[in-house]
Amino acid sequence: MENLSNEELLNVLGNYSVIQLIELTRELEKKWKLKAEPQLVQSTVTTTQEAVAVKTEFDVHLISVPADKKMSVIKAVREVMMLGLKESKDFVEAAPKVLKESATAEEAEAIKVKLTEAGALVEVK
Repeated sequence: MENLSNEELLNVLGNYSVIQLIELTRELEKKWKLKAEPQLVQSTVTTTQEAVAVKTEFDVHLISVPADKKMSVIKAVREVMMLGLKESKDFVEAAPKVLKESATAEEAEAIKVKLTEAGALVEVK
């Protein structure tokens, strides 16, 4: 069998019909035990599989506190985080700050509701 250059091979394949190229592709897949699909399809399948994984841990962030709601937010932070009054005040004044890391969905939602009712802007990530 003679070795063809890439250019010669492209010239030969260029004369094939679409059906002949499809049949050739199938034969090559069988012979080499490969699947001829675009890389985009493979990465899309992987991305879809990763998206199916459900997030189970959330971080609760204290974004900001309006000045007129500061006292009620300090009380809520104190209750949620089991801190003293001074530590709660310092925490609220340091916003934006992470309130709770790796919380369950229910726990994160409960914290968000409690602090939002107190007047804080809270985000769950």
